[in-house]
Amino acid sequence: MDELAAGTVDLPAFPQVVIKVQEAFKDPSYTPQKVARVISTERSLADRLLQMANSTAFNATGRVIIDLGVAINRLGAQKVYSVALGHAVAHIRQNESLRSIAPRLDELWSECVTVAHFSEAVAKRTRLPFPGAFAAGLLHGIGRFYILAQSVKPSTSHPQAPLNPALVDAWHPAIAKAVLKNWQMDEAVCEAVGAQGDVTVVRAGPPTLTDVLIASIRLATRMQNSYDTASLNAGGAFARLELTPEACKSLIAQASEETRALQRALRP
Repeated sequence: MDELAAGTVDLPAFPQVVIKVQEAFKDPSYTPQKVARVISTERSLADRLLQMANSTAFNATGRVIIDLGVAINRLGAQKVYSVALGHAVAHIRQNESLRSIAPRLDELWSECVTVAHFSEAVAKRTRLPFPGAFAAGLLHGIGRFYILAQSVKPSTSHPQAPLNPALVDAWHPAIAKAVLKNWQMDEAVCEAVGAQGDVTVVRAGPPTLTDVLIASIRLATRMQNSYDTASLNAGGAFARLELTPEACKSLIAQASEETRALQRALRP
């Protein structure tokens, strides 16, 4: 955490295209076409975005898009940048130093894609303006990714101790928030990701992106384990978002096809 506090993210290098995408979005004269020109230099990232824009989750009309600028316009800046970051994570995952934990990273990424789907679906259902919902879901696990990457980093000063699952659960939200701040992610996304573990906190006022993320993690957990009877209990984020157990079951029932399409578009 010391490195993160100092503003350093100690992960294998990002592909240059991701940095250029970030710069393009921050340019005051930003247009989808300008971002498309940057992204088109990296065919695999361009293909991811086109596949995602044409997936059932984001293409209600069924009309196939082949123009990258149109795809970027459909998805919006937050989703495109979060997918670019996801592309960078997939690139990092291929680093030789992470080979021993590759299966765990793949499993983590799959979970993140599922949570991203539910975050988007919950935000749509509530009809509240949460432009960062998909990004928060997709990147909520980056703290776990960081901890896993650090766990296999060679150290001459002291041997690496086995990861303590309870400590990982406790630390990863704060680490994820620090990483995303370092990557200059939207402040609302950073706050939601940092507060994802605060499931028992009672909040006043209207629902927030934190509620959306907490509810989506619970929905994803239930989707992965239909025997989990606790994850759909009313109260907390579900109550604030007015999601009844029936509404939650409906979201899960609708999720399988769209989640599979997203998994194909965003696979490592």
